[in-house]
Amino acid sequence: MLVAVGQENAFPWIERDIGLEFDKWGMPVVDETTMQSTRENVFFGGDAAFGPKNIIWAVAHGHQAAISIHQLCQGESLQDRPPPLVNLSSQKMGIHEWSYDNNVSLDLRFKVPHREKVQALRDIKAEVELGFDLELAYAEAERCLNCDVQTVFTDNLCIECDACVDICPVDCITFTGNADEADLRNHLNAPAHNMTQALYVSGELKTSRVMVKDEDVCLHCGLCAERCPTGAWDMQRFLLDVAQAENACCKH
Repeated sequence: MLVAVGQENAFPWIERDIGLEFDKWGMPVVDETTMQSTRENVFFGGDAAFGPKNIIWAVAHGHQAAISIHQLCQGESLQDRPPPLVNLSSQKMGIHEWSYDNNVSLDLRFKVPHREKVQALRDIKAEVELGFDLELAYAEAERCLNCDVQTVFTDNLCIECDACVDICPVDCITFTGNADEADLRNHLNAPAHNMTQALYVSGELKTSRVMVKDEDVCLHCGLCAERCPTGAWDMQRFLLDVAQAENACCKH
């Protein structure tokens, strides 16, 4: 029986002669695509595979591991991954839907209270993490941004008043002359350090400038849309569906 106590990874209880390889940090060697360990019928994901990140990342690993297990049970190659079946759709939102709380919070993540060590060690079945009370849960939830809501820019409505530039709390919006991507990055109000993130570039505006937004910096707070006097900025919710192991792997 394994007891999840929400603490750091440690695998001293796994024998080192059963076909599982571990790296220099004591973590299992795991294929980043299939989640398969060096023992073909053992899979790892989330914190147990690559260290702590977040729950969304861990759930994605669970999906990939489920596909791999299905493939293994069917005698298929684990490298034969099904298409992601991603459907991206937009839904226009009214201002009352996204402007309810767009204050930018600088609070750090609130830590989940833990049970006293003496009590936790005395009873192996006692949960170490006690969870948030109402006040802490509310404070933590207030840190959340509207990550399912995207900014949409309509260039022919823009009057280039720069109100969105003034209100943006992270300086992710820039109006500048058009150029190739490498040159544009040198003219942004905030440096674009993540070169793998594409820039959001509008069509040519009346002054021959373009609007450039760094999506890697944007908080999706909606202040640009709230401030815009012409509705050139809008907020739209997107829905994302990904492949599930139960049907994505089956060949028809």
